[in-house]
Amino acid sequence: MADDRTTTAETTDPGPARADRPGRARPDRRTLAVDAAVLIGLAGVAITQPLLDLFGNNPTFFVAGNYGRRQIVMFALVVAFVPGAVAVALSTPFALVGRRASRAAHAVAVAVLAGLFGLVLGQTLGVDATLPAFALALVVGVGVALAEARYETVRRFLAYLALGNLVFVGLFVFASPTNGLLRGGFVAAQGEVTGPGLPGPVVVVVLDEFPLVAILREDGTINEERYPNLAALAERTTWFRNASAESSSTYVSVPSILTGRHVDADSLPVLRDHPRNLFTLFGDRYPVRAYEPVTHLCPVERCGAEPSQPLRQALSDAWVVYRHRVLPEALREGLPPIDQGWGNFGGGVGGGDGGASLPASDESWPTTSSGRPDPMARMDEVPRHDAGRVGQAAALRREIAAIRPIPSITMIHVLLPHHPYQLTPWGLHSTNTWVPAQVPEEGDPRLERVQREVAGLQELQIGAVDQMIGELMDHLDAQGAWDSTTLVVVSDHGLEVLPRFDRSRNTEARETILRIPLFIKAAGQTTGEVRDDPATTIDVLPSLVDLLDIETDWEMDGHSLFDGSEPGYEREVTTGVDSLLELVRERRRVLPDGDGWDSVAAIGEHGDLVGTAVADHEVGPASELSWSFDGREALADPAAAGGAVPVLMRGTVHGDRPPAGDLVVALDGVIAGTLGGYVETDDGWAFSGLLGPEVEGGAREVVAYEVERAGGTVTLHPLVT
Repeated sequence: MADDRTTTAETTDPGPARADRPGRARPDRRTLAVDAAVLIGLAGVAITQPLLDLFGNNPTFFVAGNYGRRQIVMFALVVAFVPGAVAVALSTPFALVGRRASRAAHAVAVAVLAGLFGLVLGQTLGVDATLPAFALALVVGVGVALAEARYETVRRFLAYLALGNLVFVGLFVFASPTNGLLRGGFVAAQGEVTGPGLPGPVVVVVLDEFPLVAILREDGTINEERYPNLAALAERTTWFRNASAESSSTYVSVPSILTGRHVDADSLPVLRDHPRNLFTLFGDRYPVRAYEPVTHLCPVERCGAEPSQPLRQALSDAWVVYRHRVLPEALREGLPPIDQGWGNFGGGVGGGDGGASLPASDESWPTTSSGRPDPMARMDEVPRHDAGRVGQAAALRREIAAIRPIPSITMIHVLLPHHPYQLTPWGLHSTNTWVPAQVPEEGDPRLERVQREVAGLQELQIGAVDQMIGELMDHLDAQGAWDSTTLVVVSDHGLEVLPRFDRSRNTEARETILRIPLFIKAAGQTTGEVRDDPATTIDVLPSLVDLLDIETDWEMDGHSLFDGSEPGYEREVTTGVDSLLELVRERRRVLPDGDGWDSVAAIGEHGDLVGTAVADHEVGPASELSWSFDGREALADPAAAGGAVPVLMRGTVHGDRPPAGDLVVALDGVIAGTLGGYVETDDGWAFSGLLGPEVEGGAREVVAYEVERAGGTVTLHPLVT
């Protein structure tokens, strides 16, 4: 078949000096136009379609970033046309050199874009190992480049693919779930709402990923030694111990709390889809303050407009997500995480089942239609100035301090104690964190230690939340507003970090995920009460309506928990508390015994030594092993490190042999934790270990010991630093 790209008509300067040098002849405009169309078409299937499909099906990304309609459309246009334009811009200048250089540059660009498509195809098919993935990409890339160069029909087909970009943009704008953000305004919250007026502040605190089982003893009481403020809250409010969430997705659960309605998973967490909610219930009669990091249910005229993230941030995030989407697992490890930082892809509420499942390496993570993990379901998107656990703690304290002793509405939703686990009850935060993705598989000898470390870190972070709940009560007391305040403290859903739970099959896992803390206090309430009748998050708003003596014709699926009515729905969890108590017993069989924080760090065969003084034991000859750990300077001076210390200690043991069992580590003469979970490396054996309350204030002397036991005697052999 003749290829018109080789005719002399391509020569822009057909003079005799070039007639005998066809390789220097320049391609004509038609050839360059077709070349450009080919590259734009390949960029469309390799980059545009995967990205617009992911983001189009996850509109909550744009909700959390508060991106406007124009920004969303511009995002789609940039994703659709800039990658191809860049490929064209990089390859076209070679036409100035001559036809051969132009063809070579074009072939390389075709091979690269087709190779990217090969990576997309490989990930879709589940090819996640580096060599097979790149072998497939190489075959696809070279094959397409050769076919495009040889066959005019292939070339023409690839050129026509350029029109696909318009199709992809059209599907994104008009047919994807993100279309809901591009439509017009919202339906006003009409209906009858009357009442005597608020007696004082109405405060609703929505926590995130807070499993009720983590704070309970086996008898169903709150562990007041670890969580004194939550126990005090239960004594001053009505604690609905048998409460459950409506959904394991934040984007469904939070709207259900604020509307009292069953929320369609396809709806968006925005005002237009939920016009009748806590913020619109009172019209404009009272001041409203809302902290909604991942939902937008408060009208702008009541709460003000949150600043939008810049378009460049969405594009930057898209670049991160794309690499997570196409690269093999080994190459994703060096990328910025998309499950640890709210607003820059981290700590994962996400648009899928959110906390319903932990990623395949993590918790059985939400998947795409092809069954592969969905990277968009692992994004945390909150205002960047409040990013991370430390930022969210600061946000909660800021919002608590803003509560005034006047009739008003305050709603605070913070992503705590949501993973990754970093905070402690002592005001410090850890330089190292575990996230559920790092829990080993069943059969791994490190499993018991690691799952205890993860669960212990989760409980430490809940302990930090407990301190902030105490600050909330203290603030209301100091304001003289406790008596007149109507208060709700609830979580959107829970999370079970113990990996024995398979979220795709295990009913117990769903019980753990959906059982949550729920405390409600009526204005004027002076004594606490524990109730075990079933309650869910859709009962929160109807209960507030009842307690505030409001009359309304709004339809709600929940019911008041205080008027003696029966629920008109079936819960997602079992009716009674027996299954809850069994879950608590199961958790306590895995975790160390004891109520204090020392027991959280008491992991492994020498856990009984945690909290004891080195002077209480024999100190024998030094071990021939040496050790090092991350964060020594921070531990020596936590204040200079901004309060970040290695609560989760990681390091390496060096020597000619592995340690004889777990080590113990002492801070200033007190054993604060155990070290183990060894993984052999090039320079020794890597370990991890959780430190107990002795880490508060840091430590100038940090010593690791091998432990020798003989009868009732414990001999400690210090490792060389």
